[in-house]
Amino acid sequence: MTSLGLSLAIRTLTRFPVPGKGEDAPEKSLFWFPLVGAVLGLCSYAVALLPFEASVRAALVLALSAYLTRAFHLDGLADFADGLGGGWNRERALEIMRDSHSGAFAVVTLIVVFLLQYSCLTVLVDSHPQALILAPAIGRLMQVLAASALPYARSGEGTASQLVRRASKKHGILPFAQVLAACTLCYFSYDETFALKAFLALGLALLMNLTVMRVAKKRLGGATGDVLGAIEVLCESAALLAFLLPLA
Repeated sequence: MTSLGLSLAIRTLTRFPVPGKGEDAPEKSLFWFPLVGAVLGLCSYAVALLPFEASVRAALVLALSAYLTRAFHLDGLADFADGLGGGWNRERALEIMRDSHSGAFAVVTLIVVFLLQYSCLTVLVDSHPQALILAPAIGRLMQVLAASALPYARSGEGTASQLVRRASKKHGILPFAQVLAACTLCYFSYDETFALKAFLALGLALLMNLTVMRVAKKRLGGATGDVLGAIEVLCESAALLAFLLPLA
């Protein structure tokens, strides 16, 4: 939970040119993942305030998010989809996920996810622009929970090997408390309906995370960097969708 952990989290999750070290203790960066997600969300929130049509702002939010993150998580989702779709066993799936080429499963998955996020954003940029801050924080929290709970799937080294291997369940407690506190703060200081949807977004993202984690454990034996990237995108999408669900 030091400044080194923060700089590493920023350098891992974004393209912001932040100097620093911390690679010898990557698990310390997990504490800062939701905060970095919220910072990215603030950038999206700023775009949502631009004087354009909602559809244009939604497209700009997607473009900015992909740029600021170097499409890092989207690449993970694409590889994860190809590995699950084309791999008939664990070894073959992991081999496919290492391949830099994108197959049909990757393309279809990315198109569907982009359509879902774009459709949600065209509404949220006007109705609940604050959701653009909270959803990325929730998505990064889900990465922390997965890294803390799953073993590393490969026997050798990989993008997230040290992060996953050194993380333990205790590393997910404080990040979860951060997001839970943010949702609670919305309840007392903001619109009650939005706060309830924030809790719903957290719950739906957790459900999505548990589903992906179970699939990754069964098919791959655990997590990889691609799995964590896929979890972020899918859980953030689930959170965005939750903000649109009507409340009785």
